[in-house]
Amino acid sequence: MSRSESSPAFLDRMTPSEDTAPPKRPRTLPSAISAPAATAAAADGVHPVASSPQPQQLYEGPALERRTFDSWDEFDHFMEEYGRRTFQLFRKRTSTSVKLRNRRLADRVVKLRDKQVATAPAEPVEERVCLIPERYANYSVTLVCTHSGAFVSRGTGKRSRQDVRATRCDVQVNACLKLADPRRNRYQIHVTRALLTHNHRVDEETFLQYSNTRLNLPDALLGCVELMRKTGMKPRDIRAYIMANSSCAPTLKDVQNILHRLRGQEEASTAAAAPNTEQIQQLVDYEPRIMSSQRSDPPQNSTAVSTMRDEVLVREYRQTVSAAATHEPPDPVDPTTQFQLADAMGRHVANLLAGVPASEFANAFLVLELAESIVRQRQADAERRSTAASEEGEGEGGVDTS
Repeated sequence: MSRSESSPAFLDRMTPSEDTAPPKRPRTLPSAISAPAATAAAADGVHPVASSPQPQQLYEGPALERRTFDSWDEFDHFMEEYGRRTFQLFRKRTSTSVKLRNRRLADRVVKLRDKQVATAPAEPVEERVCLIPERYANYSVTLVCTHSGAFVSRGTGKRSRQDVRATRCDVQVNACLKLADPRRNRYQIHVTRALLTHNHRVDEETFLQYSNTRLNLPDALLGCVELMRKTGMKPRDIRAYIMANSSCAPTLKDVQNILHRLRGQEEASTAAAAPNTEQIQQLVDYEPRIMSSQRSDPPQNSTAVSTMRDEVLVREYRQTVSAAATHEPPDPVDPTTQFQLADAMGRHVANLLAGVPASEFANAFLVLELAESIVRQRQADAERRSTAASEEGEGEGGVDTS
């Protein structure tokens, strides 16, 4: 039984329908009458207090099947599976590291020893402090519902916000380390508190609306999405691939946000790692002299310059395509630029595949196969349209000899 049920104020406010309701029906609490309802009641000559308040439903989450874990990774995995199975979404509110806990405890013992110096000899701090190994990382973790907290409006009141996530939900799960084996100094994670009564809807329909649920992509799948982005696949094709290879159901806007974030990360890493544009241009301009003076030497310098030139070429064309994507298709490229871009992209994709871990190479290869099939399908569609247009033109331009 929750705290709200056991309080006398709650029992005094319970309606007869709630008292006789079946146990499986969600419990309800009366909520304050809204301002529009109070205005309408006053206009009809009815006092707002006399009108019956609308009850607020409470949804009780299933009890945790486990409360003891050997590692924080095991705890996180269980809570993720539990939330997905029961349609609850948790987030980490606070956490206390083992290092901070050990330091606080040591400081406390030192202060206590200083107070006892005048009365009795103090024992060494190391003998009085039970330090937790730092390999456990966290000493305690607090998880709360995604609807916890109160909404704080930062607007000026011109446009009221209709939907907010914060509903003051009191759901909370506390877990901390406890000594399991004193001889081996081994600790376990224990769930010390689990309040699972929500003040909002908890069902599959609501759970699937959270962006965290729609975009919970595994690392391997996110790497495939990054490879698909670099090969130039469209967002709708990437969305279809994600839905076919995972349980996620992202919208097209979600996929566009993912691609935008990945593109920003790539640009930031490129700007931090690569030399500035002037140095790249100097190396590109210096390439003919390098090639002419070092034809007999191994082409290490030429390879480095060629790689940087490919990066500049691909990045400039990617910026051109991205700028034109929101307005109209970019202008057709000339055959020379098209060949240079295709050659640069080929080497770029080859380098990507060479750096993919062996466990993810099969997924990356399947992504490239999918991209290749999409390109071939589009080429076949273009050829069919061109053939149909030419046949139609010949039919219209034919001479009637009858």
